[in-house]
Amino acid sequence: MSALYLPAGAGTTHSFLGTAMTVKAGGSETGEALSLSEQECPPGFATPWHLHQHDDEAFYILSGTIQLYCGDRTWEAGAGAFALLPRRLPHAFANRAEEPLRLLQLSWPAGFENFVAEVAAQDPDPALLTELAARHGLEIIGPPPA
Repeated sequence: MSALYLPAGAGTTHSFLGTAMTVKAGGSETGEALSLSEQECPPGFATPWHLHQHDDEAFYILSGTIQLYCGDRTWEAGAGAFALLPRRLPHAFANRAEEPLRLLQLSWPAGFENFVAEVAAQDPDPALLTELAARHGLEIIGPPPA
C-alpha cells in the first residue's frame, strides 16, 4: 500500500440507488482495510432495512440532515454528526429534509465499493438488488422505514 491523495471532487462517481456515490478509496488503495465514499442523497431518499454480515459501517454527516434507524433506535442528525453501525445490526437511513444530504461513508474491511459498482452497473429491481446484496455480504431485511 502507498500514500494516496485525492483533490476535492476526485474519485469514481456512481449512480447508486438514486444517489451520487463517489468512491474515494477502496480495497486496492487501502490493502483491503477499508472503503471510503462520499454520498449525496436527494430529498426523499431512503435505504431499505439491511445489515452487513462482514463489515462495520460509519457515517460522518457533511451537510443536510439524516434520519438514522439502528435496531430499535432512531436519530436525527445534522452536519458534524457521526454514527457507528457494527456489523450484523439492522439499520436504515433516510433524507426526510427538503435539501440534499451529504455524508462520508466508511466501511471496514474494504469491499462495499464493489457492491456500489455492481449495483450502479445494473440499476437493479428489488429482487436483483437483494441478490446482489447477498453476494456482497449484505442482507436486505425490509422496505425503507415509513
